[in-house]
Amino acid sequence: MYPVDFIAFGRLKLEPCRSLEAHYLGMLKAHARVSITELQEGKGDTAKQLREEADRLRPRLKAAGRPVLLDPAGKLHSSEAFAAWLGERLDRGERLAFALGSSHGFDPDLKAEIPDKLSLSPMTFPHELSRVMFLEQLYRAFAILKGSPYHK
Repeated sequence: MYPVDFIAFGRLKLEPCRSLEAHYLGMLKAHARVSITELQEGKGDTAKQLREEADRLRPRLKAAGRPVLLDPAGKLHSSEAFAAWLGERLDRGERLAFALGSSHGFDPDLKAEIPDKLSLSPMTFPHELSRVMFLEQLYRAFAILKGSPYHK
């Protein structure tokens, strides 16, 4: 069972998103131990907010070993390529932590510190949908690695 941390700023407020998150977390249980941590968004002007959020996020990312920021400027992967990327890291025994930033994204200094950035899409989505979309893609990646018909 692979440990995977998912850290997100903000809470899921929409019931359909909460239900979908629970659905994909249930499906992921066969493949990984996914822990979700919700952090409160910072307050104040944008730069101050991002610095404060980065200060709270850094220790959680460093504890994982292989932090990955979900960022629009990150690398775009097909589902198959993401599965291959995930499989390589899990085969090496790396503990992964994926982070979804607040509505303003991530602090520029934090982005400079973390080399792995993954884009879900060049389009902009609400954070609640991004959470669900990422969990679905994480499940899909595990299904691809296992040869499951889910991916078809």
